Amino acid sequence: MTTRRPRSAFTIGLALMASAAVARGAQDGPPTPVERAVRQFVRALALHDAQAFSSATLPHPRSTRLLNREPLSADQQAEAERRLESLQVRVGEEFSLRGQPVRPEASGDYPVGTVAHAIAAGQGGPTPLTLVRKEDGWKVDLRWIVAMIDLSEATGPPAEGTPDYAIKRMLLALLALDRDEVREVAVPGANLDVLFAGAPRQREPSGVLEASAMEMPLVEAAPGEFYRLPSGRIVEGTSAPDAKVVVGLFGPVEMPFALHRVGGAWRVEAEPYYVLINR
Repeated sequence: MTTRRPRSAFTIGLALMASAAVARGAQDGPPTPVERAVRQFVRALALHDAQAFSSATLPHPRSTRLLNREPLSADQQAEAERRLESLQVRVGEEFSLRGQPVRPEASGDYPVGTVAHAIAAGQGGPTPLTLVRKEDGWKVDLRWIVAMIDLSEATGPPAEGTPDYAIKRMLLALLALDRDEVREVAVPGANLDVLFAGAPRQREPSGVLEASAMEMPLVEAAPGEFYRLPSGRIVEGTSAPDAKVVVGLFGPVEMPFALHRVGGAWRVEAEPYYVLINR
């Protein structure tokens, strides 16, 4: 896996989110609960508001590194308020509960545990966000943001022998239409026709897809978390030493992977990933 990861748009994304605005974009009607949650999150970043940040996010052991706690001067606060008018927020159409599509309840909001995705787009480019519906409202799941920051600070590709390495090697081989390379990283006996279902006849030449693959943040799913693979099969996160479910954000698209350790190396289960790549 030799593709060099270009500088991620998220390298400066959080800083821009903290100094840019939350606007609703081209959507009509009043803001949805998910949109409001994204606005509250970005506003907390912009105003260095630790209490609002805590209220807008799920707990994370590294959350303190995401928020600048230095007090703003009156002029800085006024400038931040002024900029809270230009960032666009777009909410994805798919909401899921335990890996299955779910519709809003009679109240207009979704059941507790529902997962949603949104894009916050400002001067630094679009930043994908994952949110979870809790009893007291929608919260931003910081795991993917921390993973994005780790990617932006990394000096090279994932370490060989890790699940992240196997996943990104698989994606790059799929995008290169390299069946032999895919076979080496897929689980033994994998059906390559499944993996290449929907693939183009020729490799896409721009390199954009490869960059998206290398910049994809990856988070390991925990037991009790459920995700729908491209085939429609539901998988649950596990703590087993030789199996993992890892979830990436390929741009705004959630991309789950099921992996197994085989002969000391992590291998990826065969799934029709072009279903997600082609979105």
